[in-house]
Amino acid sequence: MSTAPVRLAYLNTEYPSLSHTFIEREVRSVRGTGIDVHTFSVRRPGRSGTLGAEHEAAARETFYLLDGLGRVLVDLLWGKLRHPIRWMKTLLNGQRLSPPGLRARMLHAIYAVEAVRLVREMRRRGLAHVHVDMANNGAMVALLATVFDPGITYSVTVHGPSVFFNIEKNRLGAKVNGAMFTRCISHFCRGQVMTWADAAKWEHLHIVHCGVDTERFRPKPKRTERPFRMLTVGRLAPVKGYEITLQACRVLTESGVDWRLDMLGDGPSRERLSRMARDLGIEERVKFHGAVGQDRIQEHFDRADALVVSSFLEGVPVVLMEAMAKELAVIATRIAGIGELVEEGVSGLLVNASSVTELAASMKRLGGDPRRLREYGRAGRQKVVEEFSHPGVGERMAELFHRYLGSDR
Repeated sequence: MSTAPVRLAYLNTEYPSLSHTFIEREVRSVRGTGIDVHTFSVRRPGRSGTLGAEHEAAARETFYLLDGLGRVLVDLLWGKLRHPIRWMKTLLNGQRLSPPGLRARMLHAIYAVEAVRLVREMRRRGLAHVHVDMANNGAMVALLATVFDPGITYSVTVHGPSVFFNIEKNRLGAKVNGAMFTRCISHFCRGQVMTWADAAKWEHLHIVHCGVDTERFRPKPKRTERPFRMLTVGRLAPVKGYEITLQACRVLTESGVDWRLDMLGDGPSRERLSRMARDLGIEERVKFHGAVGQDRIQEHFDRADALVVSSFLEGVPVVLMEAMAKELAVIATRIAGIGELVEEGVSGLLVNASSVTELAASMKRLGGDPRRLREYGRAGRQKVVEEFSHPGVGERMAELFHRYLGSDR
């Protein structure tokens, strides 16, 4: 791999973000290889996005495209007066790629403005390539930036799975076809992208797993006391399937297992889930902790025996990697790329999404077998260290940037 310096931008729709902590870690990991990374975000994060010292520092060094109407208007005026033809092409391309409807048309006009602002700041910093870590509206901004300034290039990370649900609306094919290269987080993800990308682009679709810092997430202290303590980590929203988790916990009670459940995260389903726990008669065993920053999450891993992921829709959850690095046994739904991380009966248990019966049976199986908990935990950490560690992610991303950008970017 070339040792010549590479400089680039990392763009996200919202950065830093509590639910996308892995992106902040990835940026640090890529920087650790010697690449000069400048972080950009479409909008500023909410309060939860800056929980913890690392996220606070990330927010301070990030350039925000939507940061004051005055600044946005100045850059828009600059683009229209300095490069009127480029601006018109950018605006028209945004409309061509827009789904029908007034709201979508307006949003794509805004993306064109954001693209001009992105280009102007990148050029001010001497940058010519931007990597977008999500195939959402940030990727559309990057695509339009290359229309406004053909000297700009972009690459994109596709996580899925939500982007696969409305391919036409998300314009996934256009985003991938316009990218210098695309990083897919799993084989499942690459297969989905291949369905919509031009065949000529397939050789530029690369699998690089997300990862965790296995030195930071080290094996937790051994627990010998009861009850069996489970943990969930994630936004309290319907897609996470927490209703299934609570129903399975009720079945576990009826089976005579002594258990506790700690739920980390906040979201629109919190009141409903709290009410559901009360109606099921298990509220004394379930504790809702709210949003927890990365500087405190390890305390909860250390007190747990197993992580439960009951989601209906996921890519390859980073929280699963964190738990496995901590040597927690895991129970997860058999969806998308999860099976590429969790090996059934070796590092954890997989269940069909939406099945209360299967989830409850797996909880009971682990709750009554401390030896299996230890074995799964050790095997899980080994899997993460070998294939999903953050230094490895940074190195593989750096290899891609050097391969495609060389030393002149």
